[in-house]
Amino acid sequence: MRLLFWLGLVILVILALKKKIQPPATGSGNPEQPLEPGNAGSQHAGSAETMVCCAHCQIYLPASEAVQRAGQVYCSQEHADLA
Repeated sequence: MRLLFWLGLVILVILALKKKIQPPATGSGNPEQPLEPGNAGSQHAGSAETMVCCAHCQIYLPASEAVQRAGQVYCSQEHADLA
């Protein structure tokens, strides 16, 4: 039983060291090119969207799903009608 414990512990240490030694993935395939703030997450480009707050219920939603009326932003047509 003691041998099994030490064997498991050694395996965990080896796996942890392998993970720590592995170079981080940059997404560009070139490990020598540093990530720039504008290029961070370039593989997900376009997935981030501006969030806006509904003037009625104060929840946040993507700007593409918002309803705009009289300079205010609403989460639905119903909330825009209530204002």
